Amino acid sequence: MTLSVQLVHFFRNKSSWQANLICMPRDDFERSLAQQLIIQADALGGQAPFLKAAEGKDLRGYDLKKPNAKRSHADLAEQRLLKISSLLDRQASILNAPNPEVVINKYATTHGLNAQRTRFFFLAHLCFGESGYALFPHYFNCGRGERLKKSSTRKLGRPSIARGKHAGCRVDAEMVEKMVKSYKKYRGVGKPMTEIYDEAMRKTFKARTRIDKLGNKHIVSSNGSPLPTLDQYRYWLEKEIGKDTIDLYRWGKEKHRRSKAGHQGKFSSSVSNLLERIEADAYYCADKPRSFLGEGHLKPLAVTRLVDTASGLRVGIGFSFEKENSEAYNAALFCAAISKKKFCSLFGIDIKEAQWPSQGMPPHYITDRGPGIKREPGHEQYQGEGLVIREMTQSGQGQSKAIVESAQRRTTNLEGLVHHMASSLNVTQMIVREITRLIKENDSADASGHMTPEMIEHQVSITPLGIWNFLDVRARNDGELMSFDGAVRRFLIKVSVTVSRDGVWLRSQRYSSEALKESKILTRSSTVGRQTISAYMYPMCVRHIWVEVKGKLIEVDAQLNLRDDEQMLYRTYEDLQVEEQQLNQLKAEHRQHSRASAIEHQSQFEQETGAPWNSGKAQRTRLKRHKATKDEEKELHAVFEGKKHNNED
Repeated sequence: MTLSVQLVHFFRNKSSWQANLICMPRDDFERSLAQQLIIQADALGGQAPFLKAAEGKDLRGYDLKKPNAKRSHADLAEQRLLKISSLLDRQASILNAPNPEVVINKYATTHGLNAQRTRFFFLAHLCFGESGYALFPHYFNCGRGERLKKSSTRKLGRPSIARGKHAGCRVDAEMVEKMVKSYKKYRGVGKPMTEIYDEAMRKTFKARTRIDKLGNKHIVSSNGSPLPTLDQYRYWLEKEIGKDTIDLYRWGKEKHRRSKAGHQGKFSSSVSNLLERIEADAYYCADKPRSFLGEGHLKPLAVTRLVDTASGLRVGIGFSFEKENSEAYNAALFCAAISKKKFCSLFGIDIKEAQWPSQGMPPHYITDRGPGIKREPGHEQYQGEGLVIREMTQSGQGQSKAIVESAQRRTTNLEGLVHHMASSLNVTQMIVREITRLIKENDSADASGHMTPEMIEHQVSITPLGIWNFLDVRARNDGELMSFDGAVRRFLIKVSVTVSRDGVWLRSQRYSSEALKESKILTRSSTVGRQTISAYMYPMCVRHIWVEVKGKLIEVDAQLNLRDDEQMLYRTYEDLQVEEQQLNQLKAEHRQHSRASAIEHQSQFEQETGAPWNSGKAQRTRLKRHKATKDEEKELHAVFEGKKHNNED
């Protein structure tokens, strides 16, 4: 008895799936396997090839989507199973028959069934019946054919609502190429598809307008060539070019990336440690600060902030007027590099280290293509120490630094007349407010998007501060520590100050400290005269500056000429310039006032006494002293000393 092997070949013939049973001797089959003439393949993972289009989908869900359908997919599958149930009951005898297909075809003819379908259902159930979907209708395969390969001249696709079935022209490969070329020629950023279609019809397809009997207008070809409809034009462009490319031109690269394209993942997932990477950006305070002189309001305050990618903690803050500038970004980096308790003390704010624990420079620094890309003043002396990787995002691409963008303040765009917010705070008070706001956000912002299962297990607070503390205590911190003097020299502005015996002068403000006095530079100024030395200042707070004496930085404090409120010393450098201009103006006015006062009082003296103000005359001979003169002098001495008055008493 010769043993045989039976194989089922599933294939698609035109629009329907078919199955054939192939029988061959076992020896031939095994020999073909050994010689790799027949290769075992499992590319479909055991899934029926006619169900490939529905791979990964819940086929039972098809019926749930159409509850009002006349016949459900499950009912059709059950009917097919009933039709081949008799064949399944005697499948052993059928498969052992000399020609099983003849037996199946005879059964189908006897019972009034289609032989080809009956054979396909029977063999499909034998091969894939355990999945439960072998007899499931595969209507999801409809519409997946290559329309350009079909020989039909009729229009394919759904019928036109306005003009009926088969209305319109059949699209061929030549027309598709023509549509693609016309789109590439007439497309533009922000240009709608309707405008591109209109221009393509006029210039490429040579269309003109015709009016029918009802007065409706239609486009027709002027040279007899077929014209695609707008839907056909859009369909084939999306098929050939891709919907993403079309949307990119329709909405622009920035808007497409922000609101149309799919997300590419979370930015925080690319880091694992604190200060591995930080992002920088600026926002503007809605309310404008009160003028230093108390008259009107200044330009808006721009606030630059640095945000850690891993934790979302705000690690640095800087300030500028009217618009963000490089000084604001440098000031924010200075803040990030030093102890925050020290930083806050520069503005008269007293905090604990635990309230704002970050300190150090990151190796990776991200900013946009604005003033933030400019190098800090002293970067040449600190090559390779932090900020090794500097990444610049594209203009208008907020998603490239999404962490800091999402952490910035939001403003409400009100309709109607333009609103201008006037603050009762001066610049220094507003800066203190924004620093306090930052500390508050670190302790209250929702950072649940940065949480890991381990953090959840340890019940870590879902704030940037909570995540920072969790990672920092585990030494997951890539920040590079920098000395305070190094941060001053690297990030702050270098200026020249004048040295005198009572301190150093920046503009009209005097500075001094015990350390400065001990350096002996003040006493030396009485010998060498006027001299200037280098100093560093934080532009938005000149309450303290740092002077360089013999290569060493000394912190000096602004001084008052009277014992008074020291809050007056918390000013910006711009305030200092305004104050100096006002003081110079007062001095200039005083010079005129002084001369006018002298003239006034000299004239008054001459009018009252009748004697000239300058009555002295120069003589070349020695003045004579008579006895009467000497007696008058003695009498005057006695009067001034009170002796004559006492004698008279």
